[in-house]
Amino acid sequence: MFAKTALFCGADVSASPVREPNGKTQSTVAVIVDITARKKVEQALQKSNEALEQLVDQRTKALSVANAELKGEIERRMGLEGEILSVSDREQQRLGQELHDGLCQHLTAVAFMARSIAMRLKNHRVIDAADIEKIAQLVNDAASGTRDLSRALHRMDVDAAGLVIALQDLVDREIWRTPCRLQVRPSFRIDDDTAAAHLYRIAREAVINANKHAQAREIVVKLENSRQGMALHVIDDGVGCSNESKLKQGLGFHIMNYRAQLMGGRLKIDSPKGGGTCVSCYCRTRRQCHANRKKTAR
Repeated sequence: MFAKTALFCGADVSASPVREPNGKTQSTVAVIVDITARKKVEQALQKSNEALEQLVDQRTKALSVANAELKGEIERRMGLEGEILSVSDREQQRLGQELHDGLCQHLTAVAFMARSIAMRLKNHRVIDAADIEKIAQLVNDAASGTRDLSRALHRMDVDAAGLVIALQDLVDREIWRTPCRLQVRPSFRIDDDTAAAHLYRIAREAVINANKHAQAREIVVKLENSRQGMALHVIDDGVGCSNESKLKQGLGFHIMNYRAQLMGGRLKIDSPKGGGTCVSCYCRTRRQCHANRKKTAR
């Protein structure tokens, strides 16, 4: 007889015959082994393997999504870097245009009037004092315009303490076609130098765009604190955004949006009910960021 094995009620039963030396079977030995624990271990191991496979599948999908997002971000950054490289050319063109329309025009007028006075002196004719005063006024205007350009070129060191002064200087410049003014809420506070520098440059870009395209009667630059943090608004009462998607494709929007993201903020462009355009930048203060980190840690 051969050993026989049977499964009975969670037990492994083995029966083996015991033979005497003469070859005759005298008795049978049965061995019963409880396999319940083993089955539980096998089931637990199977569940663990299934959970591990699900986790690997989830992590693989999450990694694929992260890789796709990273690839998109790299492409966006590369495109943005290419756009930023063109900023220098655009600024040079703008500076050249301002020099041509401002300083050069004034100096040409001064030269023309000075030549006219020289001809009068040469011909022993009477010189009108008003002409001399006009020349002095033109020279003063040229000097004022040159100072504005100089301040614009040297506004590279804006910090938290000097943000309001820098913005006041920005709106007071005589080069703008549209009158500008600054509104600062008494509650406004900023303690981040990097954020202040970005806010100034966002405001400057928005004011430049409004002067070029808005056809507005007035531009208002506002600083305030809100639940969302520090807020900068550049508001005009011009023609508004007839094509918002096209506006967001422009270089100016990308530069402002990039600066907002660098300081952990967000940029928003919309058209108020009364018309015109509002460019807003929201970013958290250091205190708000610190409080948010403490809340997350809990």
